[in-house]
Amino acid sequence: MKDDKDKSERLRYLNEQKQIQNQKRRFYLDRIEKLKKSLLGYHKKGIEYNRGWIAFHEKSIERHKKEIQEVITLNEKQEQEEKLKFHIEQIESHHKKYIEYHEKEIGFLEKEVQLFERGIKSCEEQLIFLNKKIEENKIA
Repeated sequence: MKDDKDKSERLRYLNEQKQIQNQKRRFYLDRIEKLKKSLLGYHKKGIEYNRGWIAFHEKSIERHKKEIQEVITLNEKQEQEEKLKFHIEQIESHHKKYIEYHEKEIGFLEKEVQLFERGIKSCEEQLIFLNKKIEENKIA
């Protein structure tokens, strides 16, 4: 009788631990899904958005360089040089910085996903162990 009581207590404990591992696993899966769908997508779109602006500015730079060579008056040349300077600054001090920011965030998020994936693997290993112990401690 005492052995059945011990087994019953062990089973209750093992089932509680199993429930905890299942909850952790679901949390990790949910977090990975959110990271991949929203955050990673957001940052990848941010990179593409800024790359599009860089392409726009690069075309403008080429156009202004060409116009600098073709203009006749000093005022027009200075105006084109200012526009050229603006586009260069936009690329260097704005869009490239935003791309660096998004890339850094993606790196952090990918590491976070890897940690959660390791957590899932650990939970699954623990669940296999707990299921084995539950089976061993079943009361006949």
